[in-house]
Amino acid sequence: MNDSWRRLKNAGYRTRLYRYSLERRQAERLAFLPQDPWPGDLEQANELFRGRYRFAGREASAPNQPPWRLRPEDPEWLSELHSFEWLRHFEAAGGDTARSQARRLVRSWIDLCGDIDLITWAPGTMGRRLTSWLGHGHFLLKGGDEAFADAYLASITVQWQHLQRTLGDADFGSDQFSAVLGLVYGAMSLSNNDSALEKYLQQIETLISTLILSDGGYFSRAPSDSHRALRRMIALRDGMEQRGMPIPGWLLDTIAIMVPQLRGLRHGDGGLALFNGGFEEDSGKVDITLEKAGVKGKALLSATQSGFQRLTAGRAILLAETGAPPRGVSGRNAHSGGGAFELSIGKHRLVVNCGSGRYRNQDWREAARATAAHSTLHIGNANAWPIFPDGGFGTDPARLHCRRHEDEFGNVWLELHHGGYLERFGLIHRRRLYLAATGADIRGEDCLEAKGPEGIATGAGAHPVVVRFHLHPDVQASALHGGSAVLLRLADGQGWRFRASGAEITMADSIYMGKSDRIRRGQQIVLSTTTSPENTQIKWAFQQV
Repeated sequence: MNDSWRRLKNAGYRTRLYRYSLERRQAERLAFLPQDPWPGDLEQANELFRGRYRFAGREASAPNQPPWRLRPEDPEWLSELHSFEWLRHFEAAGGDTARSQARRLVRSWIDLCGDIDLITWAPGTMGRRLTSWLGHGHFLLKGGDEAFADAYLASITVQWQHLQRTLGDADFGSDQFSAVLGLVYGAMSLSNNDSALEKYLQQIETLISTLILSDGGYFSRAPSDSHRALRRMIALRDGMEQRGMPIPGWLLDTIAIMVPQLRGLRHGDGGLALFNGGFEEDSGKVDITLEKAGVKGKALLSATQSGFQRLTAGRAILLAETGAPPRGVSGRNAHSGGGAFELSIGKHRLVVNCGSGRYRNQDWREAARATAAHSTLHIGNANAWPIFPDGGFGTDPARLHCRRHEDEFGNVWLELHHGGYLERFGLIHRRRLYLAATGADIRGEDCLEAKGPEGIATGAGAHPVVVRFHLHPDVQASALHGGSAVLLRLADGQGWRFRASGAEITMADSIYMGKSDRIRRGQQIVLSTTTSPENTQIKWAFQQV
């Protein structure tokens, strides 16, 4: 938590909600209630009915009692619980039983969570909670008694007023976005707040201009973060439309540029690529998001600002990360991917990155962010871009350069290079990725070029070099005798062969964290060699058999 919140706590700022001065203000009648546009999940509703709360990859149970005191030392889990975004699952279940249970949980929160807590009353969490309570207001209030309606309205008023005071404490990025959205929805819903609505819409516009890059990518460069931001903007557009407000051009334009970029980061199974701490996401959920966006068009092939390239041929999709990590605080969740790529054939993933360490302990987070957790080259145990003690990559991480080529036959290839290793090892990493027009031949070349600060060869000395290809857990892999190749079989039975020259081929264990709720075991192909006094060159290929 930031220092300002600590100061508030130390000054005795924690107080009961109904002793808070704002409680004296009578809750105004709601002028409008938006409708949450996203469908819930019946299976998750059943879990909630049984008192099983699964958030951030972790579960806690509280059958027949309020869950608000569970996992007190787990801020990520608590933030998800207290955001109330799971109300949509109760609304999806429908009926009086689901409505009564949702109302009981909201009322118990009002009664038991009035203390202004550093986690559950943090601006980002509070903004999400206001958005959820208002977005499911029709569901909650239908058939309810006057006492619940009064408590609901009073709590919304108090939280909205308190969020206005604490907005400046929100962390840059998703938390700040959540907080301002909560203020926007509050101003839309509570009577006589048009001036506040205009003010907070202007703040959303300013914030989006920093969060969303010019090619539609999200500042964190995590595809699932981009997906979530797009869903929030679609919901805002729909809420403004429901209220009869004109939709501002900046909002429509932002949605329009985000959709092709998100399409460009989908694999053949419909899920998202695993870059910079993102998760696969459910393919059906992504389908619904893109459908509700209402934006026609194809997937973006070359996202130069956010740093991604999409190569497609036949049934093959190759997604490459072609940008350096974000600088400053924006990079504190990013990965040191070093020109990594992922590959899917039809609806089956073949080559992947290890995925996301979010919602896991510090060791897993650090491991997932390391270059070794990606399908690319690394030198020794070093990261392509060093991760600083504050979790970021400094103010000026070395650029990753990319050139895309396509010929008249439909073959496409990328040429990448970066100087992330230059200062420490005197080496530049160059990578070529080639996809044949048939989609049945994927080739690559990784080269370490010895260069001094002025571009003069230095003879950088011998360092261990490894190129890793993490395989999806559903891929069966077996090395041929003598280590000359690896045979690969996808879940649908299709066979592929991997070959390489310039390095020794071995197999090793890997892990896969493509989803937040579990870690799966997998395998990886490892190419090992050492640097030579001049250039080190490793060639490899995946070919259908």
